Amino acid sequence: MKKTEQIIKISLFMGMLLLPPLLWYGIRIFSPQTYQKLDYDLGEKTNVEFPEEFHIENYTQQLEAYYNDNAPFRSTLISWHHKLSGALERVYGDHLQGRLTRLIYGPDSADFLAPQIVGNIVLLGRENWLFYAGDDSISYYRGTNVLEQEQMAERLDLMVRLQELCNDRGIQLQFIILPNKEQVYAEYMPSYVIEDNYRRTDRFVDYIKEHSDVPIIYPLQELQQAASNWQIYHQYDTHWNHAGSYIGTQALYEALGLPTSNLQDLEVSRCAATTSDLLILGGLDVSQYPAEQDYAINYRPEVTLTEVQGDLQPMSIYSARSDCGNNTEFVLIGDSFRCFMIDYLAKDFSHCVITYRETSDNSTDYPEDVVESIRNADILVMEAVERYDNKLFPAIEKVIEILQTAE
Repeated sequence: MKKTEQIIKISLFMGMLLLPPLLWYGIRIFSPQTYQKLDYDLGEKTNVEFPEEFHIENYTQQLEAYYNDNAPFRSTLISWHHKLSGALERVYGDHLQGRLTRLIYGPDSADFLAPQIVGNIVLLGRENWLFYAGDDSISYYRGTNVLEQEQMAERLDLMVRLQELCNDRGIQLQFIILPNKEQVYAEYMPSYVIEDNYRRTDRFVDYIKEHSDVPIIYPLQELQQAASNWQIYHQYDTHWNHAGSYIGTQALYEALGLPTSNLQDLEVSRCAATTSDLLILGGLDVSQYPAEQDYAINYRPEVTLTEVQGDLQPMSIYSARSDCGNNTEFVLIGDSFRCFMIDYLAKDFSHCVITYRETSDNSTDYPEDVVESIRNADILVMEAVERYDNKLFPAIEKVIEILQTAE
């Protein structure tokens, strides 16, 4: 009897191991279209290959890494897990969290909202607002990751070196650090203890201004003021929207000593939002969230663009010429926040090149046409959203190298 029981258990165990890959490869052979639908890429795979050799001290970890990355139905199962987690967490947030909070903290605790993260990366806020929890964003918000004096000094030294090179070549340099969404819309954040209101970026920008004449701005105040009249960041996305990017661009122009304009004076209409990455990252049920709107801004319709290359995608290099007539060569090196600025920048300079800090292989080896644009720039802007401030400095080093090797 025991032997029969053992055989059954072993058979069940082997079936659990063998059935999914057999079914997976059967679908791949007999129904390629179904296989393609199930084998979509969530951007989480690291392409781990089966180990060519095993090491006795960590062979189990080698096998685990391979099967975690190549498990049958992997993407489908992850998506199901995200959706189920999101559904359960939504039920908890809508029906249980408030009651438990009042029970534990008393009847006057209605304003308390405990932090809750879904999909390991999306922070649920108040009134259906979602926030990005990755890249140490919460530490920036709570003020727990301020830079040491030595770190700020090292970063400033690098910025000064670039400024000196730009001055020698007649290039107007400007640094801009953009606020994380939660800095502008703190009222929608869950209840965190703020350790220090004098946060990392404020400290660093003040340090630069106190110890140098390096031009840098952090337009938090401008964006906070604009938020009283416009929604300036997406509710379901970590980025700013068209109104926010317009306000940020005008703050940049003011720092550069260029003419600015008021959003109130432009033709602005409502339109559907085109991005909602936090709903996707959190595996949340889109149907449970009201549709979000953005703004369509009719900016300088009299200006015509020519020689347009690239697109508005985060990893793209965008360049264009316009008939605006100022004969200015403009270069901006930044992250995905730069994409919504392109609608305005492209019409305000005779030639603009707007590129990602890193190329597709995560290096800062720019194509030769971008290198030449940097060397010939009249205005050079280095941009970073604050949670990516660390990534700004390898890009600065690369631009220093480009300018130092210019003929």
